[in-house]
Amino acid sequence: MYTNETLSLALNNLFDIRVLAQKLGNRSQLPADNDTLPELEDSLDVNTDIYSKVLVTAIYIALFVVGCLGNSVTLYTLFRKKSLQNLQSTVHYHLASLAVSDLLILVLCMPIELYNFIWVHHPWAFSAAVCKGYYFLRDGCSYATALNITSLSAERYMAICHPFKAKSIMSRNRTKKLISAIWAASFLLATPMLFTMGLHHVGEEIICTTTATILTANTVIQVNALLSFVVPMVLITVLNGIISRQLLHMFHQAAQDCRLCVVGGNPTTLSIAVETNRVRSLRHGVNVLRAVVLAFVVCWLPYHARRLMYCFVTEWTDGLYDFYHYFYMVTNVLFYISSAINPVLYNLVSANYRQIFFSTLHYCCLPCCWGKSHQEHLRQQQQQQQHPLARQCNSTSSGHTLSTNIFKETMH
Repeated sequence: MYTNETLSLALNNLFDIRVLAQKLGNRSQLPADNDTLPELEDSLDVNTDIYSKVLVTAIYIALFVVGCLGNSVTLYTLFRKKSLQNLQSTVHYHLASLAVSDLLILVLCMPIELYNFIWVHHPWAFSAAVCKGYYFLRDGCSYATALNITSLSAERYMAICHPFKAKSIMSRNRTKKLISAIWAASFLLATPMLFTMGLHHVGEEIICTTTATILTANTVIQVNALLSFVVPMVLITVLNGIISRQLLHMFHQAAQDCRLCVVGGNPTTLSIAVETNRVRSLRHGVNVLRAVVLAFVVCWLPYHARRLMYCFVTEWTDGLYDFYHYFYMVTNVLFYISSAINPVLYNLVSANYRQIFFSTLHYCCLPCCWGKSHQEHLRQQQQQQQHPLARQCNSTSSGHTLSTNIFKETMH
């Protein structure tokens, strides 16, 4: 077990595991007993086995390809396809903003981490600006992702639970201002990283680590966990829980709804029957909302738990340090999965989006085969326009029933 005195010297300038190993292995910070140096340095040096490195690298590459392709096609689909630009009026702005934050996390953060945190732990291979910028952009985009998911949940809550009020409140102009405020707030909250992180000389090597005190570093990490995970998680869970309950209530109410109205001066009974597709849509919507909450918790909870572990652990044993070392890689894999999985959730939510998404993906990957499938899709759309699906409404005199099938999309 390593003493708190030794670890405090290391943790005072620590932000990730490779720095802990380097600091504790540095002679200037160890006890005077030189006989303990080789053993201590060997036991604490970051020496990931090659199999773990290869496995993590393969996972990172797969996530990078899937995430970049999925989010890029998402942005293209949302901005170029007019049929999706009216997607619940404003929701496509939230989806586009979320795709941008996910794409930035994958493009700006993953390559640096894979090289300098997984394969080459030290020395730092880039400049001081890259050191500060890496942590600043990572935290800024993390804030943006969490806040975008929260705003999307709030938008769905208003659209489903308060549809009339939503039409007057959630205008396109206000939505654009809200998203701009989200991005401004995200990078403002990440600003402390510019003053906390920097280059530090350890012997003849340079490392990218925190240059602030241990109290400052702990405070930054805890505030980040609170504002980018705990608060959004509570809001997302509550809002999606209310939405799920509202959808189930709508289903049960519509299934038994029977009202008396007047048609042409004659009292008529209006019965609302729920189609099989409507039932599936409501249940599907509830399951998707649950998947959104579950994905956010599963992907982000271990990541922030590992960072908080750095703040609160005071005595690091060999076993605990080894656990932290590999837990670091697992939690960061989950963190990047969250950026790659969102296009999958989009496809689960909207059948219209899914159709256009795969059409666009097919065009990008197989342009030679896209022409025929696109012409067939246009032909089907023309047929649907020539023979639109009309509501069946049979009006009779008093004593008869007026039946109508009502199907309204609530999840997009």
